[in-house]
Amino acid sequence: MHANQLAADGHRRAALFVDFENVHRGLCESSPEAGRRFATQPARWVQWMERTLGPLVVDLDDQPRKLLRRICYLEPARSGQYRPYFTRAGFRVVDCPALTTMGKNSADIHMVLDILDTLTHPERYDEFIVLSVDADFTPVLLRLREHDRRTAMLVSGPAAAALQAACDFAIPDSVFLDEALGLAVEDESPAPVPIELDELRTRMRQVVRDLVSSAAEPVVMARVAHEVRKTVGLSVDTTNWAGSGSFGKFIAQMTDEHLRVDSRRSPGWLYDPTRHTASAQAALNMSEVVDRVSRLVDAPMLSPETYATLFGVLAEVGDSDGDGDQAEAERRARDRCAELGRPVSRPAVHFVVVGLRHQGIAWPHPGLDAGKLAEAFAENVLALAADVPMVLSDGERAEIRGWLQPGVVA
Repeated sequence: MHANQLAADGHRRAALFVDFENVHRGLCESSPEAGRRFATQPARWVQWMERTLGPLVVDLDDQPRKLLRRICYLEPARSGQYRPYFTRAGFRVVDCPALTTMGKNSADIHMVLDILDTLTHPERYDEFIVLSVDADFTPVLLRLREHDRRTAMLVSGPAAAALQAACDFAIPDSVFLDEALGLAVEDESPAPVPIELDELRTRMRQVVRDLVSSAAEPVVMARVAHEVRKTVGLSVDTTNWAGSGSFGKFIAQMTDEHLRVDSRRSPGWLYDPTRHTASAQAALNMSEVVDRVSRLVDAPMLSPETYATLFGVLAEVGDSDGDGDQAEAERRARDRCAELGRPVSRPAVHFVVVGLRHQGIAWPHPGLDAGKLAEAFAENVLALAADVPMVLSDGERAEIRGWLQPGVVA
């Protein structure tokens, strides 16, 4: 840890930069309610970032975050009505009027300049959080890494793979929807009661082992820590990781032949050496080209049988959905896949749905059968591979279609 990384009060200094139009437009496509909450309740998701998001990397000292600098960039003619919500939440709002007839504004340029100014601020900022799904920010994220700063960015769809390689912690938009904006459907939780540390450690260990054992490849430690907090609750923080002092120290106490820490690759990974020998390719017995494409474009590494189930469920849910709320439909699809014995994570469902949208399919209500959905998603994955750029032979393209499209012969 950098000698000056923590403020005198033990908090991490963080700066937040929000590309309002970019994020708001994407959220509204997933759920109108998500767009409304993002625009009118910024204090809610700022609090989530400070108190719940957790560290961007797993350090020995798990310190809370303070968003000392908060800047929102919006187009006044289109979104000026939301300015008061952000100023009341402690944001400085920068007007970025449209510069072209197509509505393009200068938010990204203003953001890059402010990020670089923050980098040279007399007070060291340890963390930079960028709320945008624009892959054009990749160069500035790499520059921040060169200066030993921690970074996080909202990720969605085609931009996700490049951004996850450039930042320390990628915030999936599905997580932002469910947790930061509070759209997850949750049962009423009972009032907190005192908990024994031994019982708490047992619950925490179970979450870690379940997550690693169900993963097809190593899992980012910060993501595991976040899942423990989400599942176990506030007692994780009130007991300072069940008396361990930090998540890293807690993990160090439970490593064995089925749980190892790989700290050679930033930001640190957890894996099972008996299963995660090479990659998801080995875990699912996939071909080399499938593994390569999955890694480069971030397509979920699911078996062909699971993809077949997922596309059948998407067709079923799309035809029966009544209100057109994508976020709720995604949760229904995830739950239905689990009922059918082919569990698929919510982020994986979301990736597929975003891919369909980029192929012009407005799901839910697609009016297409499973085969057509599979075909569209396969074409989206091949288009993402071409954008990398990644040159595939005709045979390799056929392998990808055989992986993603039920019934297609590779």
